[in-house]
Amino acid sequence: MLPSSIISTTKCALSKIKNVSKIKNDGLFCRGYAKQRGDDGCRKAIVDMPPEVDPLCPVPCERRKKKKDGILHKIKLKILEGGSNFGTPFRRIQCQKKICEEVEEPEPVALPPPERKVVALPPPRPGVQVSVLGADTPVGQYIALLLKQCPCIKKLRLYEAKDSQCSLCTRDLCKVVQDLQHIDTNCIVQAFSCACNELERCLQNTDIVLMLDSGYINIDMPFEKRFCYQAPIVKRYADVIANECPKAFVIVCASPIDCMVPLIAETMKETGWYDPRKLLGSLAVPEMRASTLAARALCLEPIYTRVPCVGGTEGESLVPLFSKALDYFDFTKCNAELMTETVRNAPMSVSRSDGNCVRAAELSEAHALAGLVTKVAWALVCKDVPRVTGFVETDASQVISPARFLALDVLLNDKGICKKFDFPCKLTPLEIELVDEALSTVTCNVDLALQWYQEWVQAETSTCDTVMQKHFLLHKHYDRIDDCTVQLT
Repeated sequence: MLPSSIISTTKCALSKIKNVSKIKNDGLFCRGYAKQRGDDGCRKAIVDMPPEVDPLCPVPCERRKKKKDGILHKIKLKILEGGSNFGTPFRRIQCQKKICEEVEEPEPVALPPPERKVVALPPPRPGVQVSVLGADTPVGQYIALLLKQCPCIKKLRLYEAKDSQCSLCTRDLCKVVQDLQHIDTNCIVQAFSCACNELERCLQNTDIVLMLDSGYINIDMPFEKRFCYQAPIVKRYADVIANECPKAFVIVCASPIDCMVPLIAETMKETGWYDPRKLLGSLAVPEMRASTLAARALCLEPIYTRVPCVGGTEGESLVPLFSKALDYFDFTKCNAELMTETVRNAPMSVSRSDGNCVRAAELSEAHALAGLVTKVAWALVCKDVPRVTGFVETDASQVISPARFLALDVLLNDKGICKKFDFPCKLTPLEIELVDEALSTVTCNVDLALQWYQEWVQAETSTCDTVMQKHFLLHKHYDRIDDCTVQLT
């Protein structure tokens, strides 16, 4: 038998359950785990009802995994007022369209061919073509070495003025060119020889022509003998220049320069291609020597001193103006005379120091001439307007002396010589005296060149007339038509 206390407690609990069921039947209260009546009159639990189908996503969400039936599943029931047995609101997980949409994988498509990027070509590098006539001498080879390193020179052509077997240089020009090709610059070096009659090929489309002395010229030779030996060679050069590159800038370094510049001018005038702006006689070597000598006397660096040379190019016609080496400073008369004689006799002293009366100052001359050619090249490519000293034809407006050609300071640009300066003012009495003597000497040298040219023209004309008369008057017999073609050409 159970105790009376337990029986009374049980009766109270049963009475409470009856009261709750009555309230539920009256519609006042509904528990979440109670069964509801369906339309068909069948009572089913909410947990047994199928979930509503989402019209946007009929496929069940992958996030909502099917759970196994258990106690917790039976307890978590949805109620009308919200909430759950655990006191937390129940939120239905709705499927997101973006997550549930089936993404159709596109069919693999072949990748397009890679586009090659067109690299823009750099603008063409400005450059000039230089032809060195008489490059078979040591001076010519040293000049070629220095010009090969100039960035504004794109092509360098070396012409051998005589057979290499008789040359004073021990190296063949072709070997020199092959050696220069190994230098890591963009300049192309080519060799041409007189033995193959390649002077025309060497001067084709040339921008700058540098005329050097022949290998047979010695410093100890007299002035007139050097001129008579060098004049036919320079005349030949001028004729070919007028035919192959009439607009080239001609730099004359063949001694005597005082005579060669007027000779080239007359030859170019005959062909109708003479341009006084494109003809320059070099004074780079004496100017370099005078500037170096003045810098040593003043204990300065040579780069800060410049001694202009006027009058002529060598000997008594050369007048270095040492008074213009430094502003507000003048050398004494004795020192000026001594330095002037030193500059005039420098070639002879250098050659005799070697024991032979040949050209021995190859290195210094090559340095000076290569610097002059470089300045002219930069001027032609419109990169600089240098001021140099050159033996040029004077303008009609410049009333300086009866001599048509003088050594003056000039400015260079892409057209050639753009400006010619007069003699500097405020010269010392010694310099005025030397200039007067130099002008008369230059006049004689120019007259010598013009006289030789007139004699050569007359001799050539008479020789041509005689040859033409014999050609037309004498009877010739040709066995084949090829012989006629050869003779007529």
